[in-house]
Amino acid sequence: MAYELLDSISMADIAYRVRGSNLVDLFINGACALISIMLENPESVRPIESVTFNAASPDPDLLYYDFLSEFIFFKDTHRLILMPATVEISHTDQGYSLSCKAMGEKIDRSRHVFIADIKAITMHNLAVALMGDEWRATVVVDV
Repeated sequence: MAYELLDSISMADIAYRVRGSNLVDLFINGACALISIMLENPESVRPIESVTFNAASPDPDLLYYDFLSEFIFFKDTHRLILMPATVEISHTDQGYSLSCKAMGEKIDRSRHVFIADIKAITMHNLAVALMGDEWRATVVVDV
């Protein structure tokens, strides 16, 4: 997975940078990084339950924020740890829209050992940009 932790952005929270060859890769890598930061062993999450959600935004930064926030929402409200299975992103003059199918399961404390409990995605230093031939995102999460 293409992500790195960034120590210099935030002292109290966790910051990371994600890379992808296109927006879909970037979004998938961002959600996988989120779960990898939370869980000691992200491979322990079995694809038992399926959830589909949509998001729309005028720019990719806010779409990324909304997308990642959905994973936290399902963790906190439904006790589901999810990984993206499919992501579709479209772009028009009005902005970006996304559809995601995510797979996962209810939190099982005997198998899902949490390293950090991410409470929220923040707007602090949030950035999504095309850098050369690679998409990059910087994210700070509240723990």
